[in-house]
Amino acid sequence: MARTAASAPYATRAIVLRSRPLGEKDRVVTLFSPERGKFSAAARGARTTKSKLAALSQPLVLGRFLLAHGRSLDILTQGEIERAHTNIAGDVVKTAWATYWCELCDALPEGHAEVGIWELLERALERLDERETAQAEAIGRWFEVRLLGFLGFSPTLGRCVVCHTKIVIAPHEAARKVAFSPSRGGTLCANCANLDVERQEPSVQALRAWHRLERAEEPPQWDQSTLTSATQRDLRDALRRSIGLHLDLRPRSLRFLDDVTSGF
Repeated sequence: MARTAASAPYATRAIVLRSRPLGEKDRVVTLFSPERGKFSAAARGARTTKSKLAALSQPLVLGRFLLAHGRSLDILTQGEIERAHTNIAGDVVKTAWATYWCELCDALPEGHAEVGIWELLERALERLDERETAQAEAIGRWFEVRLLGFLGFSPTLGRCVVCHTKIVIAPHEAARKVAFSPSRGGTLCANCANLDVERQEPSVQALRAWHRLERAEEPPQWDQSTLTSATQRDLRDALRRSIGLHLDLRPRSLRFLDDVTSGF
């Protein structure tokens, strides 16, 4: 049923996931709120220099928005910026990470409340805004791991996902590789590894890092002694395969992220 323009206005706290032009003066903003999930609204006149909605309709803005129901799109009438995340906008590496997270949230179904994921995005953007650029990857991996958990795709780690045999790792085998199957949802023992010809083989350290991130309420602080570059690559690759498979998504922002973080 079409909405009527006479419907009562409503307020929501939301994050702007993305913004695109509409006509010569307007914008369409994709908002993400804890009550409504993802939805779109028209910001009339937002592309004009004197518009009060110009700053409010920028990507990554966290604000309080007043909207009116429209026939096809809700109408953004006014609002207040709560956090503009200016330290992200002025840093190309941070911008790349934040854009990637927003694209992942933009892939969620429209109109479904995802309070846990909304709070995850809010926290990740806040920490990215506050911390040094060198911490961006740690925050990014934390976001990916926790997002998969909220979506119900936390992998089985430490036991074979097929036969449930415990995978025993001796103390001196910290660099050992373990079969990992994103499609089956976890680690595989040596006997079951051949059941997935597309399996990955991340290091034990990478899977342990995944487990720690899954349990962390806050993004961790990483330094050069926390994870080796090889471990970070293993973790990155395992997460990307899992996200691509479970969300059926190859984010366009990944190329930008890879370009700006190569050699960082």
